[in-house]
Amino acid sequence: MKAEFVVACATACPLIALAFCYIYPLLVDFSQINKTHCHVYNFLPSVSATISYNPLTSFFWFMLILIHTPFRFILAKYLHDFYKTQFSHKIPEDYVPFAYKTDYLKLTSVRKQIFFAYQINKVEIIGLFILSMFTSNSNYDMHKLGFCTYLISASMFKILVLSIESRLKIEKLPNCYDVRKKLAITFALSFILAICLFTIHNSNCVNYVYSFFGLSEIILILSNITFHYWTINLMRKTYM
Repeated sequence: MKAEFVVACATACPLIALAFCYIYPLLVDFSQINKTHCHVYNFLPSVSATISYNPLTSFFWFMLILIHTPFRFILAKYLHDFYKTQFSHKIPEDYVPFAYKTDYLKLTSVRKQIFFAYQINKVEIIGLFILSMFTSNSNYDMHKLGFCTYLISASMFKILVLSIESRLKIEKLPNCYDVRKKLAITFALSFILAICLFTIHNSNCVNYVYSFFGLSEIILILSNITFHYWTINLMRKTYM
């Protein structure tokens, strides 16, 4: 299967789902979708609110996430194999433990990071699937579990990928370190901002705060999708 097709399916599906789940409720029922327990003015709902707006948005979101899931697993395997290939011939054949001890330890560390990044990437995919299967209205506890799993694993994955790709950059091997670093920072800042805004909204009920919380969620999701999309630049050098 062509890597370009895999990346397209893995990233386009959640983008289309996100766009539909926001545009449809805002067009047909702007006031209702923006209502919260605080009864303050808002112009944008949260992601969870749009997904669980009605059976149509819930079904549409889940079906596209379901379609994209196998492609995400394939993409995770492609990235894992690419990293393994890049670090497969770094120790010379006439390896002498004492002479190459430092290089060996560094290589061992990177290979562990590659393994854990692959596993955590799969956990992120499962977390997204769980939060999509159970909406906040149908089963809040499971939705919360999936949401937390997704956020934590996505954050850990980015840290590991940046560590691996910083090594690739040092070795002057194909990498997307600079771009992915910016995307990871955007993800982290939007994550922190979302937590702060959600806390302010729940404690003080200020106008438009919940909307900016929803906006920070959108930025977080888009930065995460783009982070994975940039894998295509690595795949072009190996699978295409």
